[in-house]
Amino acid sequence: MNRLNHKYLFLAIIISVVISACNVERDLARDFLQKKDSISVMLIQPDFVFKSNLKAYEIEGFKTLSIFEQDSALFESSLFLQEVDDTLLIGRYFSALNARLRRFGISTFSDDQLPEFLGLNTPAFQVSLTQIELEEDVYPYRAEEVFFDTVVFYEDFVLNTVNMNSWFEISKLNDPQAVNNLLYASHYVMDELEGRFVNNLFTNDVKFKYNLFPMEVEDIYTLAAIMGEKYADYIFDYLLNAYIFSNFPENTRPRSYLHYNLEYNNFAPAGDDRFIFMQD
Repeated sequence: MNRLNHKYLFLAIIISVVISACNVERDLARDFLQKKDSISVMLIQPDFVFKSNLKAYEIEGFKTLSIFEQDSALFESSLFLQEVDDTLLIGRYFSALNARLRRFGISTFSDDQLPEFLGLNTPAFQVSLTQIELEEDVYPYRAEEVFFDTVVFYEDFVLNTVNMNSWFEISKLNDPQAVNNLLYASHYVMDELEGRFVNNLFTNDVKFKYNLFPMEVEDIYTLAAIMGEKYADYIFDYLLNAYIFSNFPENTRPRSYLHYNLEYNNFAPAGDDRFIFMQD
């Protein structure tokens, strides 16, 4: 057999292996869907929300203050953090999380149902939101556009933003072999800016016409509810991929981390739209 034939044979083997791995992933994913209605999850809430104002540069003489004084000054000077009610935010977060998981067919439990949960003889997982943090900051934004082929017109803005950072731990009940991973996700809400540059054809003046919609505390509660739904998807995807990984043929690995779309009942690679696995 000549070198060219060897090359095509090698390529054919690679393609065959890839197709086979994809088929195994899909078969295991479909098998997981058949079992998902037997899965139970106990949701553990945090006691409070961590709040960090990152705008230390706005406080005069910040570096000369004690740690306690710095924390107090940052909290008192925040635009949003001191207005956020922890109980309300966590409540909206977990209400959406719980409702979305139930749409997947998963049975959910709260920590006050622990005896009932521990008595289950079907697959059961503890999902703990170990920490939730709000970070208040600003985002420098420049709107720009080129006119007259070479002239760049721009306008600068400083937009308020609040990041919501979440850390989860997911552990399988009564399975000492299971790996408990620390999982992270972060999303944000910010001032909304809508605008465009307009060129006056008679004077050649260029102006940026815009509407600025400042964010409000209610937007943070809305973000919590939206993230509750999204992270329910992340949790389902985590359980799905853990099942695929644990049942995959020895000495091989899945080619991609899958996302299940509940509305369209299909699978696709999750890409970056998933939990980040944190290192211990």
